Amino acid sequence: MTDATGRWARRLVAWLGLAGLAAAATAQPADPVPTPLAPGVYAFVGATDEAAPENGGVVGNIGLVVGPEGSVIVGPGSSYAHGRRLIEAAERLGGKPVVMAVLTQPLQEWVMGAAAFAERGIPVLAHEQAARLVVARCENCLKNLKLVLGDEAMQGTQVLAPTLTLAGSETRRIGGRSLRFWHAGWGSSPGDLVVIDEASGVAFTGALMSVQRLPDLRDANVAGWRSALQALRELPIRRLVPGYGPPADLGAVAPMLAYFDAVEKQAAALLDEGASLLEASQRADLPTYADWAYYAKAHPRNLQQTYLRLEATGLAR
Repeated sequence: MTDATGRWARRLVAWLGLAGLAAAATAQPADPVPTPLAPGVYAFVGATDEAAPENGGVVGNIGLVVGPEGSVIVGPGSSYAHGRRLIEAAERLGGKPVVMAVLTQPLQEWVMGAAAFAERGIPVLAHEQAARLVVARCENCLKNLKLVLGDEAMQGTQVLAPTLTLAGSETRRIGGRSLRFWHAGWGSSPGDLVVIDEASGVAFTGALMSVQRLPDLRDANVAGWRSALQALRELPIRRLVPGYGPPADLGAVAPMLAYFDAVEKQAAALLDEGASLLEASQRADLPTYADWAYYAKAHPRNLQQTYLRLEATGLAR
């Protein structure tokens, strides 16, 4: 091999190596991996932190209920590409067409896959208040996701309003299975929906429940959220799939309620000491929850919101 040929070969190898790294950086996440929960009922467990290139934006959990006539996906996914992979995985796994998707909250981890369902003519169901929020604010979410994940990862993604809405709780037979759609009012968001497969007792709670992941209070009515979680424990649920974290039983409700108590107690103590909002943020430390996912991002913000709410209502005095 001549020196010129050798130099060319080395450059080609280097170029191919860089091209491989670039491809890896923009590669789509792996196909969804199902966790079986009951006959015909599965969860696809996603990341518990924020959307990032490392997780491909696949944050939060997706549910699948396979009936004799069709399948229902709970959570349309975080992008057009993710939505397509969910549909393909569901139809391979269940051997039935996907006949509906359900949006439990108007959050980007579940809103952005809607275009993949629209392409197939599959309706997306949500509470009417969630549907209004999707239209009002999710274009900004899409812009932010493109900045974080890149245009390629979000190619084909559109913000689409749900095609079917509910005004409250009801039970429907879809795909040959009886599904209960439970709305307890404004908790984690105004349009919270819990989807319960009545045959198995598996409930998909969306952001109303997290396991070992801090809840985010930005859209919350905390009193309503507490009430919803208390009422959830009275429902015929054998197993629940939280919006974030591993599937669990109803015992997972207690740590959520304990966190609400802890952040409220901390905010009240800071107010009673005369601490400013800035000081409160700087002292946002709850060691009991420090190993929960999303703690560093969410807890200071949760504390500030709780501080302001207590200050406005005078409940800390």
